[in-house]
Amino acid sequence: MRILLQDDIGRLVEDASPIRRLLSDIKGRLPEETIESLEPAAYIESIQTPVFRALRHMADRAQLAKTQEEADSYKRRAQEVHQRINFLESSRPDIVIDRLKRRRAELAKEMEQVTKDIAAEEKKLQELPSVIAGLKQERQNLACEAIRLRHHISEVPGSANDDQRVLDSADQIRQRPIAAIDAFLGL
Repeated sequence: MRILLQDDIGRLVEDASPIRRLLSDIKGRLPEETIESLEPAAYIESIQTPVFRALRHMADRAQLAKTQEEADSYKRRAQEVHQRINFLESSRPDIVIDRLKRRRAELAKEMEQVTKDIAAEEKKLQELPSVIAGLKQERQNLACEAIRLRHHISEVPGSANDDQRVLDSADQIRQRPIAAIDAFLGL
């Protein structure tokens, strides 16, 4: 019976018939105090609804915390992308091109290398609007995902303390017979 009582509380409140059968078989061989301790566990299904509700609430709270963490992550990433966009929009790649053009005029023997540098910078400048557009789209997607996740966050009824009290109560019902069995067996 001790092994049966140590089973998962969710399974125990679902079907305690093996405990009842065993209790019925050994009832006449145990002291009355031990039987009194075992009987509530034999009918533990009577608190099935509050135990299942408490277990569901605990799982919901864990999922809620995970979703909140995920939403916060999307929000942080959206803010980081926003900062990158602001940096790129405020940068002045034209200055690099102007400086390189002046250097080309002053240093004729480095003309070939400077011309290559100018071409590379101009290419970057041409790609900048598409990079910014892509980052803006990414920022929008991240912000939408954060909003979507926040809309799916719902409150869990009751409190974690209430649910824990229900689970603790169910566990006490289960632990009393175990202690009685141990006391009876001298363990």
